[in-house]
Amino acid sequence: MNLQHADVRRILELLDTAEHLDSLDLRIGDVVLQARKPGAAPVSALPVEALAPTTSTAAPAVPTPSTAPAATVTASSSPAPSEVPDQMIAIRAPMPGTFYRTPAPTQPPFVEEGQQIDASATLCLIEVMKMFNSVPAPAAGRVHSILVEHGQAVEHEQILMIVDPTEPEAAA
Repeated sequence: MNLQHADVRRILELLDTAEHLDSLDLRIGDVVLQARKPGAAPVSALPVEALAPTTSTAAPAVPTPSTAPAATVTASSSPAPSEVPDQMIAIRAPMPGTFYRTPAPTQPPFVEEGQQIDASATLCLIEVMKMFNSVPAPAAGRVHSILVEHGQAVEHEQILMIVDPTEPEAAA
């Protein structure tokens, strides 16, 4: 069975309208679809291999936070995802997927903490179903912090990085 775009759209519409579901993990062959409603509590981050080989799996309506080790969610020195210092810009995941700091395994990261960046510079990649999507900087500035580990699964709208915007004259 092949999962078509219309199928994915319908599945997401069902999740959106279902009051008893906050998230959905679906695996059909090699295709994995993980969707979470905005504001839904995160469920344990399971690698793709750990998902049951059934055609559909729904997460419990009330996920148990104790099933996920705290270290896999965020680094302890990072600010909480909802805490963005004043005048700084939160770089959010445009879609759920896997966060990559590098363009290829043997290449250096796109950016490092403390690095000056130009507007629209690529900050990272989000991989969804073997498609890589670049995340551009919304403004010039300095990377204040990177909140996600390379290879970590991320949720839609999850804060990936915090950027301290600067005026072009101030950066000189």
